[in-house]
Amino acid sequence: MSRPAVKKSLVTLVALVLTLAVAAGASAAIVTTTDLQGRPITFDVRAANVDTDWYANVLRATAHGNEISDVTIRIVPDQQIDGLCGSEAAACYTQVGSRPTIMIPAGKSQFIEGTLIHEYGHHVDATTPNPGFPELNGIPVWWQDRGMAALFQSREVAFDYSLGWAHSIAEIFAEDYAYIHVGPTYHYGITWLSPPDDKLKADMFAALGTPPAALPAAPNTPLVVNRVGTLTPHDTKSVPFGLLGPGRRITFKATVSRATRKGVRARIQVVCNGQVAGTRTIAKGQKTRTLVLPNMGPGDCDARLVSAAPVLLKYTLRLQLQAPGQTTSSRLAK
Repeated sequence: MSRPAVKKSLVTLVALVLTLAVAAGASAAIVTTTDLQGRPITFDVRAANVDTDWYANVLRATAHGNEISDVTIRIVPDQQIDGLCGSEAAACYTQVGSRPTIMIPAGKSQFIEGTLIHEYGHHVDATTPNPGFPELNGIPVWWQDRGMAALFQSREVAFDYSLGWAHSIAEIFAEDYAYIHVGPTYHYGITWLSPPDDKLKADMFAALGTPPAALPAAPNTPLVVNRVGTLTPHDTKSVPFGLLGPGRRITFKATVSRATRKGVRARIQVVCNGQVAGTRTIAKGQKTRTLVLPNMGPGDCDARLVSAAPVLLKYTLRLQLQAPGQTTSSRLAK
C-alpha cells in the first residue's frame, strides 16, 4: 500500500465470552448477500452508516470457494477493535461460538480493503488442509514455494507468535494472500521476506482460483485510529504502527479526563525504531495535547500515552498517519 498502516492483527481463537463485549447495548443487523457464484456472505453490522455492498465487493474479488459462506464479517466502530482484537491489531480473525468471524472496522479506505483481505486469508488458511502440519499453516503449494519446512527447522518461523508477529506462519500466509490481490501498493508487513513473486502468485491462484472480479475503488485517505479506555495509575497505553516509507506525517492527539481537582499529569510520545521522536506533556489543568511529526519513516513505531497520575485516567486517543500525496480527510473518525 502507498499509505502507512497499523500492524495487522494477531489471529485470535477465543471463546464467545470475549467477543460478546463487542457492543454492549448496541443493536446488530444481520445482512446477507451473495458472491458472484451465489454463495451466501453474512455480515453482522454493529456500526452506523455501513456500506455492506462495498465490503461484499472486496470479498467477491478475492480467490475463494465455498468457505466464504462459513464466516461472518462483523463490522464494528474502529474504537472497539482495540478491546476485541488487542492493542496491536487493526482487525482480527476469531471464533464466536462455532462460527469463524472477522472483526473489521467500519469505513471505506484502501487500508480497510487490504486488511479485510488479510483477515480473509486467515479464513482460507483455516479451511484449507495442509496435511502433516498444525493449523494455521497456509496451503500446500504456498508451503512448498516459500520453503516453510526449512524456515521452521531453522527457527525463522513458528506456528505461534513466539518469534514475533512477522515470523508467524499464519501472518506470513495472510500477508502473501493480501499482496497477490492488491499488488505492489499493499503495505507488506513481513519486512524480512520479499513479497510474493510471479511464480508464487500464479501457484496460489492456481490452487485457490482466479479472482472473479476487480477490487472496488477505495479512497486513498490518511489512516486514522481511534482508541478510548481507562489507564491505571502510572501505566502506559501503546498503539503500535508501521511506516512503509519516508515523508510520513504523524498526528497524535490525546484527551484525558480530569480525574481529581488537582488535574492530571501525563505525557504523549511517539517512539520510532527505538528512539523517542517527540513528546508533549499534559500538565495540571490541561486535558488535550496534540503531537505533530512531519517527515517521518520508514520505521516501526508506537504512539504512547504515559500516566504520571496516582489515579485512573479516562482517555481518548486519535492517531492519524498521512503519506505523501494524501489529502487530509474532513471526517477523521472511521
